[in-house]
Amino acid sequence: MSESSTKQIKVWDGLVRGFHWLMLLSFVGAYITSQSGMQQTHILIGYFICLLLIIRTVWGFIGSKHARFSDFVALPSHVWAYLQASFRNSPPHYFGHNPAGGWMVLALMGALLLMSVSGVILVSVIEFEGPLLNLLSGMSDQWAYRYEELHEVALNILWLLIAGHLVGVVVASIQHKENLLRAMVSGYKIIK
Repeated sequence: MSESSTKQIKVWDGLVRGFHWLMLLSFVGAYITSQSGMQQTHILIGYFICLLLIIRTVWGFIGSKHARFSDFVALPSHVWAYLQASFRNSPPHYFGHNPAGGWMVLALMGALLLMSVSGVILVSVIEFEGPLLNLLSGMSDQWAYRYEELHEVALNILWLLIAGHLVGVVVASIQHKENLLRAMVSGYKIIK
């Protein structure tokens, strides 16, 4: 196809792209600092992840067309139909997130929220600091360890979701003959 028969369409705004890449870097940074004993840095990155989640959630209601949850959160029956079509190698094309991708966004944000909330609770009850310190000062050690386990479970769920996300991006890129990675960098999808 000639260069003149293709055009670009703006799909991902700067906030969505910034959220995506900052969340990736923050998640990696949080993981590295947790493994290397850099507790204070880990906590600061955790607070930044909370801030990113709040901003993206608000943007999901007031942002640009393809940033809004209403644009990509589909009914379960639509997700199932999309997945079936994908397995047949004939999924419909979406300019924004496809139905499965939309649910993946929610799953990733939910797991990040679970990890963030459990992390803020842990900072309060184990490190004796943070915004919930006064509220949670009487929490028992038994409950604190449960939140620590929840924090680890959320991390393991995130690793699985990230793997699923990467597989989905590769499969959708191949099936639709589009470079989704480039689109998440530039904000544009090429339409042929």
